[in-house]
Amino acid sequence: MPLFTLLSVYIFVIGLVFGSFLNVLIARLPKGVSIAFPPSSCPECGHRIRFYHNIPVIGYLVLKGRCRDCGGKISVKYPLVELLTGVMFLLVFLKFGLSWYTLKYCVFVFLLLGAGLTDVFTAADEDFECGIIPDTYTLGGTLVGLLFSFVTYPDILTALIGAVAGFLSLWIPAWLYKKLRRQEGMGGGDIKLMMMIGAFLGYVPIYFIVFGSAVIGSAVGIPLVILKKNKNYMIPFGAFIAVAAIVYIFFEPYLISLLLRESA
Repeated sequence: MPLFTLLSVYIFVIGLVFGSFLNVLIARLPKGVSIAFPPSSCPECGHRIRFYHNIPVIGYLVLKGRCRDCGGKISVKYPLVELLTGVMFLLVFLKFGLSWYTLKYCVFVFLLLGAGLTDVFTAADEDFECGIIPDTYTLGGTLVGLLFSFVTYPDILTALIGAVAGFLSLWIPAWLYKKLRRQEGMGGGDIKLMMMIGAFLGYVPIYFIVFGSAVIGSAVGIPLVILKKNKNYMIPFGAFIAVAAIVYIFFEPYLISLLLRESA
């Protein structure tokens, strides 16, 4: 088997494993539960899931989406998150090859998926009043992004400016909205997510990501509000920010050339 193919398979499998871990983070971080203890268990009967049934995707297929002990249904979101993470890791490797950038952007994508999916799932969960983006992703991710600036572009100064620019890009409109409307217009998690993105990418992409997330959010969010018939429905905007950031990673040259053409 060619080395490149072997590495591609390896990266995909690593992505599946991290996707399995991401499922744990998504389920436990919003509730403030330890990610290590207790071990994974069936949400219906509480029986501990055997280690060989925790194998990403394969375990779900072997069990046919049912708990072995009680027969309760296992949500399809678990293998889907694993597959999504595996595919994203593979796409990053195919774009950046064997380099520091592959490691950096695999970590970045992992954090974006974690933040975005947690925001979506908690927004849909009746146990939570709105979507939640835990600081583990955003504040921890900001630090990681700054550390990567010592071995990849952007450099540390650009990364710091990017983090500040990312934070202010949403904090200022959120502050103005609160002053004018006397109510919260955006969660702090979204603001810190933009700060993390700025630390990883620098300040130049902030424009694209804020604009892109607004477009995606309008296209998806407005129909959601109409369907739910609730003007106060809190749209999980963090998910749209994450999608816009992922799009930027893979289409950066085209977006930059578009900006230069428009400004010429």
